[in-house]
Amino acid sequence: MTDRSLLPLASGDLVVTATRLEAGARYPTGRSALRLLGPDLALKAECETGGTGLVAGLGLLADGSLLALDPQARQVARFGADGRRLPDPDLGGHPFGSVVALPSGELLLGEHLCGAAGPFAGTGRVHRVTSGFRPLRTYATAWNGGVSGFLGVTHMALAPDGVTLWHLSETGPLLYAHDLEEDRRLGAVFTATDPPAMLFGLAAIPGGDLLVANGSGLLRLSGPPDALRLLDRIPLPAPASGRPGWANVVLRPSGTSVFALDFLGGRLAEVALATHEVTRLLDLGLGSSLASLVEVP
Repeated sequence: MTDRSLLPLASGDLVVTATRLEAGARYPTGRSALRLLGPDLALKAECETGGTGLVAGLGLLADGSLLALDPQARQVARFGADGRRLPDPDLGGHPFGSVVALPSGELLLGEHLCGAAGPFAGTGRVHRVTSGFRPLRTYATAWNGGVSGFLGVTHMALAPDGVTLWHLSETGPLLYAHDLEEDRRLGAVFTATDPPAMLFGLAAIPGGDLLVANGSGLLRLSGPPDALRLLDRIPLPAPASGRPGWANVVLRPSGTSVFALDFLGGRLAEVALATHEVTRLLDLGLGSSLASLVEVP
């Protein structure tokens, strides 16, 4: 392992975002970094990406390689399945923060930022690229800016029909859908109403339902891709002090449970899909940097 590489990725390993934050920064930012954890969550390796910002999204590709997306640094770092750092793909300097790998091998990349100018400049669009990162098209996706006004497409999930893309601007109240075949906005398909009416990360789960993090826990949504309804609320443990920050959710390879990520507290909770029971609650010590996770199948 070097300061820019990981160790080989093995089945059951977790890669988590672990940006080394600057004290006193207005927004969470610092030296972008990742941690590789074994199935027992013991630290196996840690590395920096060379960017200054916050690693917001991770993606595991069909060839076993790993992408780490830092929208503030406008960097997409790539690692091989052997953990070796590969050259960053040339993606035009867009502020990408989320990725969805399509069954075809193509990728959807979401512009995390939508500001008019400055460090948070972006268009809030979703870009489609080949498995070799060649641009194919850009979708006219909707966004609402979130509470800060500069957040675009921060999280995405592909609906079971393979055509509808669910996406949102974190801290905003609206979940959108987009028809990828026709490049057509389907509008807001769900609106959060529970105070403080914020939505964060999302994950499509077996059976067609969608889980969305809302700070205090998860919402389980069901129905047609363009007209979702609230099926259940899944509360998650509050921290001993401070605000709850359950801001992302990731389906585990088994398909029977998910990991929920507490961004503010740096905690990880495993939730059984059949019962909504929290079966594990772990403190990773990554407060304000635990934004995303991937598990190696």
